[in-house]
Amino acid sequence: QAFEFVKDRMLKIVNTKFGSGRLVLIGGIQINLPYPEFVDHFLPLMFEIRQEGRDPKDLMDRFTNLSIQQDLKRSPWAAAGAEREVFSWLTWSPPAITQEYKTLHRYFPGALPGQAVHGRVARILAGYGFDESTLLGTSFCPDEINNESDSLSVLMQDYWGEVFPMGGISGTPFSGKTGFAAFSSHVADDGNILVAFGPHVGISAGGEVGKCLREGQAKESTACGAVVGAYNACLCGTPSTDSTDSYDMQMDFCKRQIAPHAEAISKTENPLASLAHQSYQMVEETMFAVVNNDFGSGYLCLLGGIQINMPNPMEDHFYPCTFELRKA
Repeated sequence: QAFEFVKDRMLKIVNTKFGSGRLVLIGGIQINLPYPEFVDHFLPLMFEIRQEGRDPKDLMDRFTNLSIQQDLKRSPWAAAGAEREVFSWLTWSPPAITQEYKTLHRYFPGALPGQAVHGRVARILAGYGFDESTLLGTSFCPDEINNESDSLSVLMQDYWGEVFPMGGISGTPFSGKTGFAAFSSHVADDGNILVAFGPHVGISAGGEVGKCLREGQAKESTACGAVVGAYNACLCGTPSTDSTDSYDMQMDFCKRQIAPHAEAISKTENPLASLAHQSYQMVEETMFAVVNNDFGSGYLCLLGGIQINMPNPMEDHFYPCTFELRKA
C-alpha cells in the first residue's frame, strides 16, 4: 500500500513536456537485508518508458525470464544453467544459444562474470576482517583490454583502493620477491593483503579462443599476444636467450616456461585454450615463489585464475583456479 501511495504522488508530479526525449520510471519496494551478509534487494513493481505524444511502454516483462523458472527438485541439473541464464539476462554473459557461450563453458567451465567474482570475494573476505585498510596487489598482463571497466582488476581497485601492479606480459609477477617485499611493507599494522593474478585469453564473437576485436580495429588479433607469440616461437624452434644483454627478458621467460609443453599443447582439441591453462600454471608457480607472510599477523589472500576477454557488449569473465588464505 505504501508503494501505491508513492506511485500515485510520483505520477502526479512527472510529465514528458521537457522535449522529445524519454522518461523512464522504475518503481518498487527497497528491501533492506542484514548487512554485511547480504546486499539490499529491490522488488520491481513498475518499469515503463514514456515519451511525449506516445503511449507509455510497459517493460515489466523484462524482469522475468521463463527459461529459468524450473523445478530444481525434478531437474537439479538445471541449477548451473539457471545461474548462467541469469548472468545472460543481466547482459553480463553470452546467451546459451551462442557459440561464445559454448566455447566459454566447454573450455573454461565455472567461469563467472568479473562482477560476480568480485562481489563474492568481497563478501567472503569481509568475514575475515578485510576492510578499507586492505592492501591490493594485482598481477595481470598490462594489455589495455585487461584494464576496462568490467575487468576484474579494475572492479577490485574501485572497491579496495590503490593497487600495486606486480605483473608483466602474460600476467607473471615480474616484480619478483623484491617487488613483493616493497609492496607488503606498506601494509597497515595487523592489516591484510589481497593479491589477484593470472593470464588472460580472448574469445571472439564467433567463439574462437585466443582472439579478440580491439577498439578501432577491423580485424581480430590475438589475446594474450605475448603468450601466443611465445607458443608459436616454441613450435618453430625459436630459442629464448639467457643473455643479460637481452632487451626482451619477459618474453624470453615465457618461451622457457612454455617450451617443454608446446608440442603436447599443439595436439589438444583446442591448443589456445590449453595454452591459457598452461599459462596459468606458469603464473601461479611464479606467484607462489614470490609471496610470503613475513609482513605481519594479517592474512594474505591469493585469488588466481584466467581473465577471459569477451566480445562487446558482454563483460569480461574470470575462471577461478585459486582462492586461499595464508597466515604466518
